[in-house]
Amino acid sequence: MKKLATRAFATMIAAVLAVSCGLALGACSSGPDPEEIIREDLTANLDEIKNLDDEAIDELAEGMGNLGLEDYGVGAEDIVTSMIDGFDYSIDSIDVEGDAATASVTVTSKSMSELMDLDYDAMADDLIDAVMSEEIDATDDDAINAWVGEYVMGMIDAIEPSEKDITLTYVNGDDGWELDESSESEAMQIFL
Repeated sequence: MKKLATRAFATMIAAVLAVSCGLALGACSSGPDPEEIIREDLTANLDEIKNLDDEAIDELAEGMGNLGLEDYGVGAEDIVTSMIDGFDYSIDSIDVEGDAATASVTVTSKSMSELMDLDYDAMADDLIDAVMSEEIDATDDDAINAWVGEYVMGMIDAIEPSEKDITLTYVNGDDGWELDESSESEAMQIFL
């Protein structure tokens, strides 16, 4: 089960990378007010995560590929939907100095690292209890798989969103204000 969580973590990070690449690419506009340009770019990109529609969720889920959880009745769409539940943000400040700017953002999101810390021993104990109490039939693979899927999704759904402060650096280059490459790893902290 830990292997599945590791794969889910890696693929979710890949999906987040795909979404957050917009942070790097969408900031390429120029104008008289750098703070407003940067604020609009951050808002557009973070709103895109906050307001994912079914089509975007499906696209992210496709990018995650086969997680190996389908036998348990858990699809990538379920994981994406659960992980963005509770996502929010605030742009706390944008400080512009010449051709560089620093944006301080507070995000509220579930942490993918918590998937790695899920208590699989407790799940195994609870599964044994469910079998012993005859809640599920030990000879019914489909019932066991469905139970495991519900249990795993329950654990993912129970992850509480937490606040994280991230600092993003923008630079004013030939194409206007854009996210500095060194800040891309900081943007990944949204779901870590």
